[in-house]
Amino acid sequence: MKAQKYSKEGKLLSEIELPAALFESKYSSGAIYDAIKAENANLRSGNHHTKTRSEVSGGGKKPWSQKGTGRARQGSIRAPHWVGGGTVHGPRKRDYSYNVSPKVKRRAVLSVLNKKAQDAVIKVVEDLDPKEFSTKAFAALFSNIGLKNTGVIGFLVGGENDFLKKSVRNIPTVKYINSKRIAVRDILYNRNLVITEAALGEILKHYGEGK
Repeated sequence: MKAQKYSKEGKLLSEIELPAALFESKYSSGAIYDAIKAENANLRSGNHHTKTRSEVSGGGKKPWSQKGTGRARQGSIRAPHWVGGGTVHGPRKRDYSYNVSPKVKRRAVLSVLNKKAQDAVIKVVEDLDPKEFSTKAFAALFSNIGLKNTGVIGFLVGGENDFLKKSVRNIPTVKYINSKRIAVRDILYNRNLVITEAALGEILKHYGEGK
């Protein structure tokens, strides 16, 4: 599979052959489903919590005598049937997170990359190493590549660069993705995927065939 390669300024340089170890894998919708389901579950906070009768404050004293009042016997004003009492079978704090196997994660990443390559929405750019913050420069880069007003752009870079990250975060249609921490949902949910040469090398190292 092939993709267009651009300079740092967004000038078309050539058409390159994408690494076969990444872009000649079988597509697996099941692996994508499992990986995204796990990622979505890991994003859930799980901090919803209701108090049982043992956790509600007050109610330590029996409200009235067991006999002789003519009223129904009661042991605590914090029983579930009282206003302000504890909740029965309410939601409790829990951890929803779980992990998929590295094999499934790798298959999901390669499947998404292959689908993007088949749809011809992958662009490769030279390595970027800005020395200052400039949202304008990166907006011009994406515009020169031909991605202005084309929807969400996945921007896959190698490693962490504070200047680069903070420069693109003000562009609402650009999703910054670190190649060392790829989430399947990030590379899937976009119209175009821009990959730097360094990021392509990182992906090949971690997800290439034979890994």
